Amino acid sequence: MSVALVGAMLAGAMIPWWPIYESPAFFVAAAAAILIGSAIAVVGTRRRWPAWGVVVAVVAAYLVVGVPVAVPERALFGVLPTPAGLLELVAGAALSWKQLVTIAVPVGSYQSLLVPPFLLGLVCATLTATIALRSRYPAAAALPPALLFVAGIALGVVHLDIALQAGLIFLVTVVAWLVRVAIARRRAITRVRRVEGAVADARRVLGASVLIAVTLIGATAGSIAMPGPARNVVRAELQPPFEPQEHDSPLAGFRTAFREGEAERVMLEVTGLPPGAGIRIAALDTYDGVVYSVGGGDRNALSGRFARVPYQLDQTEATGTREDIAVEVADYDEVWVPGIGQLERITFAGPDAVVLTDEYFYNDVTATGAVQHGLEAGDRYEAVSKVPVPAGDLTELEPGTSVLPPAPELPPELERLLERWAPASGEPGLRLAQLIGGFEREGYVSHGLDDEPYSRSGHSLDRLIELATDQPMLGDGEQYAVAAALMARRIGFPARVVVGYMAQPETPTDDATGALQLRSADRQAWIEVQTADGAWVAVDPNPTPREVPDEEPDQPTIVSRPQSALPPLAERTPVDDYDADPDPAPDDGSDDDGWLAVLLGVVRIAGFVILGLAVLVSPFLAIIVAKLRRRRLRRRAPTPVERIEGGWDEFADIASDYGYAISATATRAEQAATVGGLGPLVLASVVDRAVFAPNGPGDDDDHRVWHTVDELAQRLGESRSPRDRLRAAVSLSSLGGYAVTRKGGRA
Repeated sequence: MSVALVGAMLAGAMIPWWPIYESPAFFVAAAAAILIGSAIAVVGTRRRWPAWGVVVAVVAAYLVVGVPVAVPERALFGVLPTPAGLLELVAGAALSWKQLVTIAVPVGSYQSLLVPPFLLGLVCATLTATIALRSRYPAAAALPPALLFVAGIALGVVHLDIALQAGLIFLVTVVAWLVRVAIARRRAITRVRRVEGAVADARRVLGASVLIAVTLIGATAGSIAMPGPARNVVRAELQPPFEPQEHDSPLAGFRTAFREGEAERVMLEVTGLPPGAGIRIAALDTYDGVVYSVGGGDRNALSGRFARVPYQLDQTEATGTREDIAVEVADYDEVWVPGIGQLERITFAGPDAVVLTDEYFYNDVTATGAVQHGLEAGDRYEAVSKVPVPAGDLTELEPGTSVLPPAPELPPELERLLERWAPASGEPGLRLAQLIGGFEREGYVSHGLDDEPYSRSGHSLDRLIELATDQPMLGDGEQYAVAAALMARRIGFPARVVVGYMAQPETPTDDATGALQLRSADRQAWIEVQTADGAWVAVDPNPTPREVPDEEPDQPTIVSRPQSALPPLAERTPVDDYDADPDPAPDDGSDDDGWLAVLLGVVRIAGFVILGLAVLVSPFLAIIVAKLRRRRLRRRAPTPVERIEGGWDEFADIASDYGYAISATATRAEQAATVGGLGPLVLASVVDRAVFAPNGPGDDDDHRVWHTVDELAQRLGESRSPRDRLRAAVSLSSLGGYAVTRKGGRA
């Protein structure tokens, strides 16, 4: 029993570690640590090993079992340790802790990151079981699991979904262990009858139940009524996270890539880029009316949270084809790491490979990567990614369900343009296709260079209004991508802007390696829209470059008058204006929906109220159940004498619950006199005669005693109010006062 409770405490302490791994390998490591540590403690207790012998056994178990359990990728056939695995295991005992808190979660069984929970669990399991079985203070066995529990919180993540449940489960296991220790200590000190021992044990279990119920109510109410500040963990403090807000938006300096002297510079040399695809620098999903940027304006947006990544990310749920590209950096010097699709694995090479690996951060929501201090010429890396299949027919697309950071309202000028190109009566996919077709028809490309028509840079709302109203429509990817993203969001598609490099027909390739040499002039911006299957599909809203026509002169719009003249309308008087009432709005059934919502709200609130009342009443129900069990044990005692004595004890306990000062050292006659009346005195004399008579009690004396006890208990309650009877039913006097001293619970 003790070993089982120790295992339960350790299992509860392992719960905060789960969000770090979220892999079946974690269950194997945690279970192995608990079982092996407990086994070492049991064997050491039976064979009376010294402390150093237990330590040697722990070290041997760590080396023998550690590789297949904590470094499974290095185990031969999955069970045999290898030299490389032992090296990682030994090094991981000191180095894996920092690596664990500087990497994106979940990590699965990556490298030696299972070493911390396995090693700490093995040590804590051995200590816990050893203290429980060999120490004079077995209650101290709760301390190692508490250390394991706190370590899982500190080294883990802010995972609010299981925080309350994990704490309550661990509390229940610890309280169960402390109750077990208290019961064992009572049994070792006193020798009482089974009924009396059961009553004392029930009192302790009842007290523990009340403690857990109060804690449950307080924790639940506190988490709802007084939400605390955001919790920080070690991984948030050990290494400052990458903050995208501290860096300029990749779209802010879009025009500088086309200046004279910059346009022909080779930025990247890429091998393996799919035909027609662009390489993404960053995806931008936050727009404040002035700048489109990476991540939300606050730190709560998921798109703004960058974290280090393990060797490989699990992208099994991502749609698309797996593509492998190799990139060599030339004149590119930004913090954003170009890539394609959802990253699965990235491997850096070159002289700064180790530094880049440590400084690489990734956001899986926007599929954007970055390094703290930027890329430099000569840096190389290979990346394997899941790339969505290019959209074929835009008219067949259906909007996805992602929630993006809020954006300003679409300006009326863009709203009218959208309505002209893609009327609201059409399906979302059709409207998106019509929107792209409108930009292709009416849009012209100009970067504002000396040999091009003037086109103002920027992508603020006033620049987009200018794009929509100028004739001809003139801009470049900076304006077209932002305008298309806002209009696609207005249609209903989650849309974001992507900045990257798009190969052109004149983009050169390296003759020796065949790598595509992307120049500064190949910089482009496009949009990605999420479809109903969750995939982010690239859509290019940029018109094909062509000769820009002359600017059309501003002319007043000529409105043709009707051929037949209609008589002028009669002037309305103020009385007519007041008398004209608008037509009542048709009943759309919203009242029914409102009543349904109110009904559901009432049912929900009633459910919470009932649940809260059940939790509040549970301690009192536990008291009543404990008394009923005590009465049952007394009435079914093995001998008639014990049943008769139990009947008197039951009457004395009932009187104690009603407030009579029953003394544990008084005789039955004195206790009956305390209650008063002839009935208790007669019952006391009958019980004394049955217990002390040389021939013992007569037949059916026990039944008569219990019948009398029930009658006297009914008389005690008849003169009381219902409130007093209820207070007596849930009173702890007979469980914690008279019963304790009489039954041997206290010396």
